[in-house]
Amino acid sequence: MNFKDVLAVIVSYNGLATIRQTVDALRGQVGYIHVVDNGSGAESLRVLDSLERELGVTVERLGENRGVGHALNHGVRRARQMGCAWVLTMDQDSVVDGSLIEAFRVAVEEDPRRMCLAPRIITRTRKRDTAGGVIGYAITSGNLVNVGLFDQIGLYDEGFFIDCIDFDFCLRLRRAGHMVHRVPAALMQHQLGHPIDVPAVLRGYYALHPPVRRYYMYRNYMYMVERYLFEFPLFIVKLGLAQIFLLILIGILDPSPVASYRAIARGIGDYAARRGGPYVERP
Repeated sequence: MNFKDVLAVIVSYNGLATIRQTVDALRGQVGYIHVVDNGSGAESLRVLDSLERELGVTVERLGENRGVGHALNHGVRRARQMGCAWVLTMDQDSVVDGSLIEAFRVAVEEDPRRMCLAPRIITRTRKRDTAGGVIGYAITSGNLVNVGLFDQIGLYDEGFFIDCIDFDFCLRLRRAGHMVHRVPAALMQHQLGHPIDVPAVLRGYYALHPPVRRYYMYRNYMYMVERYLFEFPLFIVKLGLAQIFLLILIGILDPSPVASYRAIARGIGDYAARRGGPYVERP
């Protein structure tokens, strides 16, 4: 594995405050940096215009928010067109350590069968994911994937729009006989949701999100149950228990719990109506 064979695709959406730091941390570690923008506003677009003038950075403007899966798939297709062997998928608010790709390279050389690698994640409040080895799933950000894997399991599911895209991808990967490998020496800073001061014991279960994000969480979880309950029952049950616990925490910790509960009910209703894709306002 050579760093020049890696394309980093960064999904951008109004990332004015963070996108440059995300890009700068990747310079010199990957062969190419490709930003796919999901319809950001004028200020964020000016930052992207500036980045695009810099060596090794390209920007693809979708003009509207088509969702995380759609943007990632654009990045995968670009990696294929450029002949890259690996794609590093990134959120705009994640910042990798200076030796992330080197740590991944060592892990692949130790076992060339590894097709999907995840970093050790560090949040603003605590270090996470200290153990290495095979894990059940990884978040999309910081995930290094062999491009050939997409030929086996398909691209990211665009119907989810956001949330559960990572779960779905990892379960399809496992179904195909592959595993996700966490590399402890590969470090990445990442923040889940908006910063909020909650007891340490709850940080793994609760993050502050707007109601529309709750909509996607619960709608898409229902699709996960439908697809994977009988194939990966332990995973789905554990995720379901976390969703139930989150319902309680929303009532206690959310600044607008009623709006969140309404969004959740709408999400479950839209699942029953077989709706996917972006949230659509209805009278």
